[in-house]
Amino acid sequence: MEALDDEPGKLKFVHHYGVGLHGVEPVIHVHDPLWQKRQIDDFVEFAVEAEELGFDGLSVTEHHAPLMTCPSPHILLAAAAVRTSRIRLATAVTVLPLYHPIRVAEEAGTLDLLSGGRFELGLGRGVPQEAQIASGRELTSAELNQGWLESLELLELALTERDFTYNGTFHKVTRPTTIATRPLQNPFPIWLGGLSLDTMGRAAQRGWNIMRNLGSNQEHRDALEHYTKVAAQHGHLRSGANMMIERFVAIGETEDEAERNFEQFSATFGQFLAVYTAGGRRAVPKNDAEFHVDKNSTKKNRPAIAVSGTPDQIIESLQQTIDETGARRLLVEIFSERERRLFVDEVMPVLRSRNATAG
Repeated sequence: MEALDDEPGKLKFVHHYGVGLHGVEPVIHVHDPLWQKRQIDDFVEFAVEAEELGFDGLSVTEHHAPLMTCPSPHILLAAAAVRTSRIRLATAVTVLPLYHPIRVAEEAGTLDLLSGGRFELGLGRGVPQEAQIASGRELTSAELNQGWLESLELLELALTERDFTYNGTFHKVTRPTTIATRPLQNPFPIWLGGLSLDTMGRAAQRGWNIMRNLGSNQEHRDALEHYTKVAAQHGHLRSGANMMIERFVAIGETEDEAERNFEQFSATFGQFLAVYTAGGRRAVPKNDAEFHVDKNSTKKNRPAIAVSGTPDQIIESLQQTIDETGARRLLVEIFSERERRLFVDEVMPVLRSRNATAG
């Protein structure tokens, strides 16, 4: 049960899962509790499948909008933890500004205990509207950034120290405090999601890992180089094993089959975008490529981070991502059982063999 960032000479695959995007029903009833229950049940069953298929990890997203039935990723992963025994379990990501950092630390510790030391915490800022809702007031960009930095500091304290105190603008801990449930793993694996070099630097200073989706391969490479340089300055040896790049995958035996699979997912993805932005309540986040469509595509609602094709085409596309970014961890989301088995049988072994090194 090595952590995802262990074994730098090995290429690892983590399957991401957007709960609500994997159903095959022609009609989606996003507000029906029975429909929502099916999505949650499907996720737990998929956790078992992902372990059997040989994925190194399974992550779940957090969204607070209909169709994505995953506003509480820690609860979903608790269910997955009791049904699995080997696969690593992670959030991608927990939206930290929505919660008190001590509560996140306690839940992370509980999940690590429950899973036998298999939980990895992914952290992200979410979209600004969610942070505003959590705070209950309008915040300036400077205030949002200050709250984010304090949350990271306090979370790190809670996971690593006993009898800690904290004196911030947004968070204060005046009585010496120790969280009730400490992780089994030491150090406990944390993945920081973000785009800016500042975010990469913050992760590097703490020896945390990084998770990226938006940006070109060259931008990801530049981020990795900055990250490893800053990490070394703070006494941490980091590499491509500490960076995860996300891709949606549509795969088929033929190009036509792959295109049909891509069209089916794009339709579901389009429904999610429509529900998310309905009535002008939310704008598509600029800092999360999971929401972005490919502006260069002639087809509607094609996700910008998606790759599609036959197994050979997927191999070459993902190999290019590995070569050009330097990442040794791939976060993939595949949307049907048939596609997943094709990916596991014909793509994963080839890429693992091609990219096996001495670390």
